[in-house]
Amino acid sequence: MPPQEISKLWVMIIDEYQDIENIEDFYDYVTNTWIDDDALFDYILWNYYDFKSSTTNNHLEGCHHRLNNDLNNVVHPHFYLFILAIPNDYAYNSPISSRHLATGILPPRKKWIQHIDIL
Repeated sequence: MPPQEISKLWVMIIDEYQDIENIEDFYDYVTNTWIDDDALFDYILWNYYDFKSSTTNNHLEGCHHRLNNDLNNVVHPHFYLFILAIPNDYAYNSPISSRHLATGILPPRKKWIQHIDIL
């Protein structure tokens, strides 16, 4: 949401859900920590409305997916199997990292991700 709309929306939320029993402490916490002008965390730290880069953890999900595949999707793999999977992960990421360090250019994003960024 646009930063200038944060306080307005928060007031609307409080008005909409004021009937919840014992909710005032929660509202005070959120207001003092995230919403007020003198909040503990300025909105610049958590509001990504104007952020032009990735706002998701999809790249981490991709790494996790590859690692799970290397471990044959075992929920709790033996530690030794995990250690054996690390070189595969390194072999995948090392050329990408080296290319990025040498050229400053990241691999192109998939077209469907580029489309999401436009929306």
